[in-house]
Amino acid sequence: MAAKFAANKWNFAVAPLCPLSSVLRMGRVSEGDDVLARWSDGLLYLGNVKRVDGAKQCCLVRFEDNSEFWVLRKDIHSCEEYKLLSRYHPECHTPTIELESDSDSWICRQCVFAVSTKRGGALKRGRFAQLMQFMKLRLPYQLSSLDWDPQHLTNQQQCYCYCAGPGEWNLKMLQCASCGQWFHEACTQCLTKPLLYGDRFYQFQCSVCTKGAETIQRLPMNWVDLAHLVLYHLSLCCKRKYFDFDHEILSFTNENWESLLLGVLSDTPNQDRSHNLLNALNSHKDRFVSGKEIKKKKCLFGLLVRAPPPLTSDSTPLITDPPTNITHKRW
Repeated sequence: MAAKFAANKWNFAVAPLCPLSSVLRMGRVSEGDDVLARWSDGLLYLGNVKRVDGAKQCCLVRFEDNSEFWVLRKDIHSCEEYKLLSRYHPECHTPTIELESDSDSWICRQCVFAVSTKRGGALKRGRFAQLMQFMKLRLPYQLSSLDWDPQHLTNQQQCYCYCAGPGEWNLKMLQCASCGQWFHEACTQCLTKPLLYGDRFYQFQCSVCTKGAETIQRLPMNWVDLAHLVLYHLSLCCKRKYFDFDHEILSFTNENWESLLLGVLSDTPNQDRSHNLLNALNSHKDRFVSGKEIKKKKCLFGLLVRAPPPLTSDSTPLITDPPTNITHKRW
């Protein structure tokens, strides 16, 4: 997805259609149409519809990097919706539009999110950031209507975050400690550093639950957690299982040391990091596999099960069902 053009970088001049009208227009989406598709990272990307499956309510979309994926209808917007001068019904928007509001200065929720969201976290300052914070006080859907799996990681509706878009919990998302919903990194305004894939070492509360600004606190990590997190992130980025300790694992850790927000570990001198990481990798056979155990170079390490590192509050040591890969789900 890195090569896809992020539509949130566009400057939208007008509001899209009312959600009710948008639903009606979705029936007109056909092969060959240019669309904006919301991805699992919370951002909108430009694509072209190649096939329409009315029964499953999804479309096969080809993106600008020539990749093709099935996208739910609810996460597809016709580009025409962002070109036409249209209005919302006051009662259809979340939050509800005040009738006395100046219509010339009002901006809809979809445009605010499209402009404000970005990798690493949404805008924190400026007019759009303030509008986004206000609109995040209410979700545009009923949280109680979602059907969750037993571990509360995915729901059947593929509806997450403030934006109601799709998501994959292991790909840069935060779970609210109060309501349990998952939120995209791109839609949050509280992060000081970008997330790594599978990083759940945060105590996070969404704006809906706090009735104001989001709150976030970094949870403590040990050397085993750090080694696990780095290996998991590298395995998704590079699509490989085994990594060289010096040239990849240690190198990545040192290059991103400040961004990892390691708390008490952050004061570890550079010369001691190698020993601590290597000791963690070699002494925890329940998590890691070394090269010498699989007749490869002993400097290579990989995860026994490719899953994010567990939190101490987890009832099981590892989530045994492999999470969705960095590629999108196919229907």
